[in-house]
Amino acid sequence: MTDPRRPIFIVGCPRSGTGILHQLVRLHPSVAWITPFSNWLCGKSWFHRVPPALAYAAESVLHRTPNALLPPLFRGPYDGSLGLPTTFETHEGHSVWHRALPDAPDHLATAEAATPEVRAYLHAVVDWHRRYHDRPRLVWKTPRNVFRLRFLHAVFPEAYVVHLVRDGRAVAASILKRRRHDRQSVNAWWGVRPPDWRTMLSDPPIAQAAWTWNRCLEQVQADASVFADDRVLEMKYESLTTTPEAELRRLFSFAGLAPDRFFTPDNRAQLREIHPPRPTWTSRLDEHQQSLLRDALGPAMHRYGYVDE
Repeated sequence: MTDPRRPIFIVGCPRSGTGILHQLVRLHPSVAWITPFSNWLCGKSWFHRVPPALAYAAESVLHRTPNALLPPLFRGPYDGSLGLPTTFETHEGHSVWHRALPDAPDHLATAEAATPEVRAYLHAVVDWHRRYHDRPRLVWKTPRNVFRLRFLHAVFPEAYVVHLVRDGRAVAASILKRRRHDRQSVNAWWGVRPPDWRTMLSDPPIAQAAWTWNRCLEQVQADASVFADDRVLEMKYESLTTTPEAELRRLFSFAGLAPDRFFTPDNRAQLREIHPPRPTWTSRLDEHQQSLLRDALGPAMHRYGYVDE
């Protein structure tokens, strides 16, 4: 029998679809997740003194309050990419991570950072959320955890890790779109911070995006082996969006969750709203940008089965 304390971590380069996968997995009736309110609460040293049932009631009130009346931290929806109906929105748990791993120049964390106090804190957060949702398992999506696999293994050696990979050209185009949406300056860094990210600050944004994709994949390849083979699952965004039922069955079976419990009429209706990706990067990126991506991403693209048409 699967130990209910084993969380499921979803990792991947930013803009690879980890948010969509997170939203789908948390629809499983055995899965709990972090919400905007629980993220804020569990970032406090006294969170364990708050009964989960009381916090759940408080978030129910917040959830019915118009966004304009809420502090930005509690505003939703965070599930907008799929438009899923939800009790509470999903959240990456940034406040929890900031407490466990105080701000550093980059997002790398190794086993040495897993002190007894940090391990106890993160286990308490997982157990608190299981009681919060009254569900035995927790799914936790944070792209920057591609640089923390050794740390995660030291804290949760029996955890499950799902690594989602997406076509690097589509990821790069999506990163540029997100940068424009966030109105960042040309030289502002966006997304995860690998250990040597500052060496790329003078490069154009498209080169930074390509480098980020490569670094994320390299880090997972280097560190995933700390987990047992049956604890790491690699998925592709293109397969998830083309055959979502088959891919989710594969994920649930891998993580010890009963697949058939997920496929209710409501959830099947949600899956019908998912469509295969279109190569919009071809129109978003000019010829120079596409040429740069071919040079920067070529080896990894072929290694992961993305053939340049």
